[in-house]
Amino acid sequence: MIDILYSGYSYTHEQGILYDTDTGSMGNDCFLLVFAHSPVQFLIDGMMRDFPAESLVIFAPDTRKCYMSDMGKPYKNDWIHFNTDEEFILKFPMNNIPFTPSDPDYIHNIIELINWEANDDSSPNNTHMRDLFHLLIGKLSKDISGSESTPYRQELLKIRREIMLHPERHWSVPDMADKLNISTAHFHFLYKNAFGESCMDDVIHNRIKLAKDKLMFSTDAISDIAEQCGYRNTEHFCRQFKKITGSTPRKYRMGQN
Repeated sequence: MIDILYSGYSYTHEQGILYDTDTGSMGNDCFLLVFAHSPVQFLIDGMMRDFPAESLVIFAPDTRKCYMSDMGKPYKNDWIHFNTDEEFILKFPMNNIPFTPSDPDYIHNIIELINWEANDDSSPNNTHMRDLFHLLIGKLSKDISGSESTPYRQELLKIRREIMLHPERHWSVPDMADKLNISTAHFHFLYKNAFGESCMDDVIHNRIKLAKDKLMFSTDAISDIAEQCGYRNTEHFCRQFKKITGSTPRKYRMGQN
């Protein structure tokens, strides 16, 4: 049985939101799924904590449910208030703990289908609704068990994509950490935990990859290629290139690597 009490998706609260079941808001005695598409604060272990956009949480029944956004600024989210006796939902391992799904668009699309199905047939024994929840909880559980979800994952992915596309830019850990509003040490930990190497190692490897392409497919001078790949010092570029590839840029270009 899955009984959808009320739900919504892609709703924008133009002036922000403050939701707290301790102040009379409905929903304390049921499950509440919140999928925030804007930065948000959730009450976790008695403290309001910051979470990035695309954070999701499933609050269990009979627990305080509290979240808020920056007041005066638009806030967008999906939500589902529901009751259930389904074992696969009751045993979900991350109740009351926000996390970032590995594929936010996929999750959002399932929630949209759940809303459509609830509007079409609100019966608690709707088998189609059970199938949709099976898909939703199964995907979220796979994210968790596969360690594919981590705080700020989508922000980290965006940064990594930018590094891959533009390794020549001036990248610094403090600047990257500032984008997530976290400390440099925390950023280091999250990045390496997500991708298996440090952010600056990622920058260097992508710069060398770009340099190899330019050495093979352009006639630009090595000093110019160094600058195009983000190096202000040609000697430093040559040392780093040889350290990673085992060859100097000149020998690499000549096919002696």
